Amino acid sequence: MRNVLTPDSKSVLLRFSEAAPVYDCHAKHHRLIANDLLNILKNLNPDKLIELGCGTGILSSGLTELFPDASKNFTDGAPGMVSACRNKIPPTQKISHTLLDFEELKSTSRYDLAVSSCALQWLKNPEQFVQELHSLLNPGGTTVHAIPVRGMLGELENSFNETESRWDSLNYKSGDDWDCIFRKAGFHVGSSFTRSFRVQYKSPIDALRAVRGIGASLSGHTGASTILPGMLRKAFSHYSSEYGDNSGAVPATYKIHFITASGDKT
Repeated sequence: MRNVLTPDSKSVLLRFSEAAPVYDCHAKHHRLIANDLLNILKNLNPDKLIELGCGTGILSSGLTELFPDASKNFTDGAPGMVSACRNKIPPTQKISHTLLDFEELKSTSRYDLAVSSCALQWLKNPEQFVQELHSLLNPGGTTVHAIPVRGMLGELENSFNETESRWDSLNYKSGDDWDCIFRKAGFHVGSSFTRSFRVQYKSPIDALRAVRGIGASLSGHTGASTILPGMLRKAFSHYSSEYGDNSGAVPATYKIHFITASGDKT
């Protein structure tokens, strides 16, 4: 049974800070998503860019290679993530790192490009955030995002639902919902599409560990439920029987919406 939770900012930032040392070990899907984002960005030529939710620097590394001459500000609300990104990509005249909770997005600086990967799903008030994005962009600026959407980790959620086991989940929006949010905020949506990334794990428990290993656990959030061992066993048994192969390996599908928008109001 799906238990839909509203993200709690403090819990989100704490979980991601704690996960920073092991994040990269569990982030195979993030590398795949970052590659697609970089492919979208390759025809841009920003002088100044900001990444919102840099994590340990997976996308940041690609941005550094793609835009070597641009001024880059890598930001995150989790101190552990900012430190990890700084260690991976040391500051230079062109590179800075900022602790920024973009739930309360305020900035005196303006950028030609604002980008994020797998961050906006954690927003408590996405409509307000998207409106505030205008204050970050120079005239003619571009914003590009990869956002987890409805259908995310469908195999895992299905297995809990089918066995009537309680499962905490975010209230993921659809890709169309996100397009609508950007348009209502006055952005011109140049392109958008949804893509599924399928990653194989050795077992259902490894799929769940990947979620928890990157800090995406909802434990500690208001209203979070306790998953009892019996529930886990039933859900994992269903996961294996419905989706597993002969070796016990199972897929996990990460459903991601990519959106490119111009800050010029229509």
